[in-house]
Amino acid sequence: MDVDDDVSKIGVKTPVVGRESVLDAALKLALTTPEDTDVNAIFGAIKQFDKLKSEGFSDIEIALVSGSTSGGVEADLRIREEVSELAQKLKPSGTIFVSDGGEDERVIPIVQSVIPLFSVQRVTVQYSKNIEETYRVLASYIRKGLTEPRLVKYTLGLPGVLILVVAILAVFGFIKYVAYFAAFLLGIVMVFRGFSVLDVIHKSWESDPIHLIGRIVALIVIAAAIATDVEIGQNYTNNVSAGVELIVKDTFDYYVVAMVVYFSSIIASSYMKGTYRFWKDVTAISFILSVRPAIFYLINYVLNNISSIAAVEQFLIKMFSALILSVSVAILSFRLEKWVQNRLLATAQGATQ
Repeated sequence: MDVDDDVSKIGVKTPVVGRESVLDAALKLALTTPEDTDVNAIFGAIKQFDKLKSEGFSDIEIALVSGSTSGGVEADLRIREEVSELAQKLKPSGTIFVSDGGEDERVIPIVQSVIPLFSVQRVTVQYSKNIEETYRVLASYIRKGLTEPRLVKYTLGLPGVLILVVAILAVFGFIKYVAYFAAFLLGIVMVFRGFSVLDVIHKSWESDPIHLIGRIVALIVIAAAIATDVEIGQNYTNNVSAGVELIVKDTFDYYVVAMVVYFSSIIASSYMKGTYRFWKDVTAISFILSVRPAIFYLINYVLNNISSIAAVEQFLIKMFSALILSVSVAILSFRLEKWVQNRLLATAQGATQ
């Protein structure tokens, strides 16, 4: 297994099947990049193959599979494609997974989902412990980090962005914010890598792009509202009630818009998919919009320290009206959803007849 597709550097197209073909690929890779640990993994696989042959296992085959230099989802998809191709061609009852460990072992579940796994073999290179060898190994990894596309964006790209921003902040006299920006940048990278945010976004875009756009827009609106709230809070530290009142008046509708956009994207996505399941989301939008005046009215009266029977009555009337409207919309949208689904079902049955 060669997840980062080092064999592409020598012009080898995977999957490679057969001892001689795999050995030829290993020799070419060893002559081109002898320091690459994938070389040892390939020779380790050949050794394992020969050992099984000598023990009487005749109906076995060896193959070399690779991913992509880009890593991530692209590498995973290519590995699954190549393993599926081998499964159709060779029809194996199982496989022995051989790699140099590390990231290569991350794809074991992908292989296992196509072919049963008998064993996992990790080929570890035994280096000399003297200082000279340690420096050589370190230099090899540094060279790899500065040349491989999937690593260079972290070893050169992020530090480059940090240096560029430091220079810009220094020019405009904001050098004191460098530590905050560095912490922010590091946090973003850790969150994105730790939670596989890019992979999640990629999968969401493939399966449901409209809902993804709705969620992103809603998050942007909420972020803008929170930023405005923080700014108002900092400016009104000596007058909390006035600050809260201004926050309610200025950003309350931001949150309403964000929720409406979110539920609207679900409705649009349902329509594009042809499932037409929308009554719950239509009801949610109706409830948010109808209850908004009541909540706004209540907050204003609480902030202004107004407590009277008339104010309570007005609030209850607004809430009752919002509830009646929401229930009515729920019933109508539910009946409309069922009607649309029945019409589609009748149309489909008529087409088949």
